Amino acid sequence: MLEEEIKNYLNAGRIAASALKLALDKIHEGMPIIELCELVENYIISNGAEPAFPCNISLNYVAAHDTAEVNETTEIPKKAIVKIDVGAHVKGYIADTAKTVTFDEKYKKISMAAEKALMTAIENVRANIPVSYIGKIVENVAKNYGFNTIKNLAGHLMKRYLLHAGKSIPNYDDGSNELIKENEVFAIEPFLTTGKGYVKEINSVKIFSLRQPIKIKTELKSLFDEIWKTRYSLPFCLRWYKDKISYEKLKNEIEMLNRKKLIIGYPVLVEESKGIVVQEEHTIIVLTNEVIITTKID
Repeated sequence: MLEEEIKNYLNAGRIAASALKLALDKIHEGMPIIELCELVENYIISNGAEPAFPCNISLNYVAAHDTAEVNETTEIPKKAIVKIDVGAHVKGYIADTAKTVTFDEKYKKISMAAEKALMTAIENVRANIPVSYIGKIVENVAKNYGFNTIKNLAGHLMKRYLLHAGKSIPNYDDGSNELIKENEVFAIEPFLTTGKGYVKEINSVKIFSLRQPIKIKTELKSLFDEIWKTRYSLPFCLRWYKDKISYEKLKNEIEMLNRKKLIIGYPVLVEESKGIVVQEEHTIIVLTNEVIITTKID
């Protein structure tokens, strides 16, 4: 891996970690979700990076893909379990990191288990081992604490401007012989739950990405061209473009393109049995003789 690439990954990781730390310092019960999302995203931008995806704020049994919409009124509930998932990129080189905040003491144990699973997994990552080996480690830690992992959520390979680049790090032993390779960059993200261990989609889509430049005639083509030129396939939310065009017009257009499968929509994911979900995540670079955590908070 080129020195310049590593520099960009490290810079993105530093900014993402600092944005997450800011969120952890500021979050409180009753805080508006939109305030937390914008706090994170504005910090990333003001420090020379761009959000790799909209800040995800997922509450209780919600696992992923939830963010504030335009005019969002949701606040952090009392005794909530809050997953804060933050992404930043520098010139397309991505950092992805997350932590769980528990406002209910009875869920401290599962949060600690997820932290232990993440760090134990990273300590065992090296080139040329199967991804399933890491999944088994995560699963064993979870079971030792008395919890399940979520089987249909996983860590993921990242490449330039590609948040999910085709290879996954499962949160259980899935039997895969696919190998972790030298010079690969991964988001390692254990999801633990008090529930059955599977997520399902609900009828709520707040995050989108473009498959390719929009080639059909549309009133908003210039905006989609701008999104492609600045983000390529990286996810976005409508909230970011509310000052450029009517929100209702944008929402209707996006929904139409999503139905035609010309863009990708990411439905909000919830635990099937409504079990509490926790998440911990770091980005790592796998080199010949070391593994670098780019998003470690000092």
